Amino acid sequence: MVTDIATHGREMTRKSILQSLFLIGVLLTGSAGAQTVSIELVLPNIKSGQYQRPYTAVWLEKDGERRAVSTIAVWHEDKKWLKDLRRWWRKAGRYNPEVDGVSGATRPAGTHLVSWQAQDANGKPLAGDYLLCLEAVREHGNRTLLKQKIHLGDGARKYSLSGGKELGLVNITLGK
Repeated sequence: MVTDIATHGREMTRKSILQSLFLIGVLLTGSAGAQTVSIELVLPNIKSGQYQRPYTAVWLEKDGERRAVSTIAVWHEDKKWLKDLRRWWRKAGRYNPEVDGVSGATRPAGTHLVSWQAQDANGKPLAGDYLLCLEAVREHGNRTLLKQKIHLGDGARKYSLSGGKELGLVNITLGK
């Protein structure tokens, strides 16, 4: 009887491992064709008596159409102030205020990395011309909006943007 239970346990363990490996394979296959987009952005060190960390949004728009395709990241403290990220709010935020899947707390001054698999909501890889947008706004501060045309789907590329008052240097790397 003990041997039967042990054998059954090993079979269940093998089955669980095989199911897990299958699931991992499905997940990896779904994003295998998607291009990796790495965004390195600098939040400058601003000396101010009333300094607050900036609310920051990173999103993708279809070039030429100016419609939001995907919100990549949103860093905020209180959702009621998301509308202060004006362009992001008009293009994507007000239509989908539940951004918990890509949101996080505001970040301190310094260099931050955002990575994203260039795919739509259905997991299909994106290809073509897009506009990568970055916006940062700070209470008692300024607002900076940066935009870069990028081409997804055919090889590695690099882009660099000089910053503004709320965003410093931004480096964008498209990988394969």
